[in-house]
Amino acid sequence: MGTLQETLNMCYGEKLVVDRDFGPATRAALIRAQPKAGTPADGEYGPNTRKAIKHKPVSGSTCVRVP
Repeated sequence: MGTLQETLNMCYGEKLVVDRDFGPATRAALIRAQPKAGTPADGEYGPNTRKAIKHKPVSGSTCVRVP
């Protein structure tokens, strides 16, 4: 969950504490990010959301979609 929190911070401008817990703050941040990625804002981090959102890069500074 830490990587999702880092992704939401870096790619979607959130200010989450990276604590590896999918709690209410992380769910709310995901709900805000989902429409920007073109997925329903349901707060579920399933395969459709995973493919649609941009993720923190492994190297470089540009957020990318993963296959």
